Amino acid sequence: MAEEPGFQDVEWQVARAADEHGPEFDPDLLKLTLTLYRAMSSFDRAGTAELAPHGLTVSQLNILTVLHRADRPLNMGELAQAISVRPANLTSVVDGLVARSYVERRVNPGDRRSFLVANTEAGERFLAGFLPSHWRYLDAIAWQLSGDERRTLTALLAKLRGSIETAQVVAP
Repeated sequence: MAEEPGFQDVEWQVARAADEHGPEFDPDLLKLTLTLYRAMSSFDRAGTAELAPHGLTVSQLNILTVLHRADRPLNMGELAQAISVRPANLTSVVDGLVARSYVERRVNPGDRRSFLVANTEAGERFLAGFLPSHWRYLDAIAWQLSGDERRTLTALLAKLRGSIETAQVVAP
């Protein structure tokens, strides 16, 4: 027996909101918001499940891979910008990687008030063993998207991110 659509169904939620807010309401905006949120939640759960056996978080892996690709150690501000978080939120994530000996902090010779962060040999060894299966995992979870669809979605998400970051709106 099929369940009736309800609050968990995006189309149902959009229809209810349209009824409530009238003709000025843009249902496509709510549909985009709900679909994006649900996709990001699913993606986050998949990443968490993949990393759980390694005792890492998605943010920690993101830091390791950014540092792996960087041509030099990064300061906390650069690292925060590269992974789209505030520097204040980064400290505890980096602390966890330092505790595992995957990254190291060094005093920045150009600004002794700040630190540079770099992967250690242990962090690079972890990535060398982990990344090949990670790429296969990502391919498996995105299997329904063709190469063209992946590129289109990437471009659209980059455009949305730019829109969000440059919006001149004050939150209510």
